[in-house]
Amino acid sequence: MNSEATSINLWKSSLIDELVLPNAITILFIIGVSFSLAFYAYYSKVLDKGGSVLAFLICFVSGVFGHWSWLLILLLFVGSSFLATRFAIVYKKALGVEESDEGTRGGSNVISNGILPPLIALSYSFGFLTPEQALVAFTTSMAAASADTMASEIGVLSPSPVLITNPRKVVEPGVDGGISFEGLTASFLSSVSISMLAYAGFLVLIEESHAFYSSIELNYLFISVFFGFFGSVIDSFLGATLQNRGFLSNNGVNLASISISVLLSLIILDIF
Repeated sequence: MNSEATSINLWKSSLIDELVLPNAITILFIIGVSFSLAFYAYYSKVLDKGGSVLAFLICFVSGVFGHWSWLLILLLFVGSSFLATRFAIVYKKALGVEESDEGTRGGSNVISNGILPPLIALSYSFGFLTPEQALVAFTTSMAAASADTMASEIGVLSPSPVLITNPRKVVEPGVDGGISFEGLTASFLSSVSISMLAYAGFLVLIEESHAFYSSIELNYLFISVFFGFFGSVIDSFLGATLQNRGFLSNNGVNLASISISVLLSLIILDIF
């Protein structure tokens, strides 16, 4: 028993030694930005009250245990998602395919699309992920979440989407598993945009003294672009199969597709 207790204590000690945290001023900055983002999201009806609280926690944990520059990518995702949701909202309501009332999203949607960044940040901070893995995983998760949102919000405007498991079958707009040229294009462009802005942000904003700085490589950009887009394709496939059969909810499909895209990006990173 004493040997087991000693081993556990040593393991806990090693985790604490691996912990990477910013200084107090940076933490205060992260709190301010996280609160401002959550408050604005609630005030402008981007998120409801529960979603705003969760958004604050996601931003805070991601910024403290990852890097404060990650907040800018999260902010970009929230803003672009809201604009995409509000785009042609009257037409979407007429079709009955709007995401929610006036585009306001709740806590479950925030969790399904945003839970991975703080988990990635914690995994990095406690030494379970290398700086390279953390950067790729975070960027891919954001690219996949954004790509899926754009595919859904823009693709639903297509007059003739087809089923991903049967491209010859035309389905109604908003049907789970439906894909369209417009949706796929929006999805790909979103993945490219998020990945490029994240890569540029890392180069400009990450301090030279930070472990992330020397870990930035151009191939990370291509990995996140591809698997960000691929994540939206996975989402459509899971929607046409598991969601249509009642095995997964829409939020469950979102979380699963983003998680799979992140895992695949880490596997490719390890190979190459």
